[in-house]
Amino acid sequence: MASEKGSMTVANAIKDIEVEKIQGPSESELVKVGSFWENQTAVVHILRRFGCRLCRANALELQKIVPILEANNIRVVAVGIEKLGLEEFQQGGYWNGELYIDNEKKIHRALEIKSVGVLGTLNMLVANKDVKKALSKTKGVPGNLKGDGRQLGATFVISKGGNLLMDFRQQDFASHPSNESILKASGLDPSLCFQNDVQSTETVGICDDKCSI
Repeated sequence: MASEKGSMTVANAIKDIEVEKIQGPSESELVKVGSFWENQTAVVHILRRFGCRLCRANALELQKIVPILEANNIRVVAVGIEKLGLEEFQQGGYWNGELYIDNEKKIHRALEIKSVGVLGTLNMLVANKDVKKALSKTKGVPGNLKGDGRQLGATFVISKGGNLLMDFRQQDFASHPSNESILKASGLDPSLCFQNDVQSTETVGICDDKCSI
């Protein structure tokens, strides 16, 4: 369940969790999540799995506004759930910013981020219109079946000190906050997306078959 804007529930639940640094400014290999928003507002994007085409597309979409956010002293970090598929994800350029791994999914457990069962997965693929639309939208990004394909992700915007500005949790494999909504939650003008010739949508998906979500 999403927490209310202004609440510190999310920050307090995960601030002491340590994640493994893959790419970031810290000299330590293990970094406390709370350090992300210790000195500035932070966008924390919780990835599903590195081989997922929809996840790759969502990361590419978010990456479009990273320069805008960073220019306004807003930190942007992505957190994966496992290393499986990491090398291919990095080589493909799907995410070039700060990247960490929550190897034991402690964040998911602390925040009760949903994992979809087998029947739920099948239902999304067969009956969910948003997922089907996302799957058919474009076929340009490769994917694979490696990793935990049933875990959903989330995107949080947390202000300096821990106040919650956005709590977006995936309800299906295709859902993703628009870049405009992330900018707005961060206190920025959403039209910056368009001024920088960046287009975004509420749900973004790239896939050419149902087996790579």
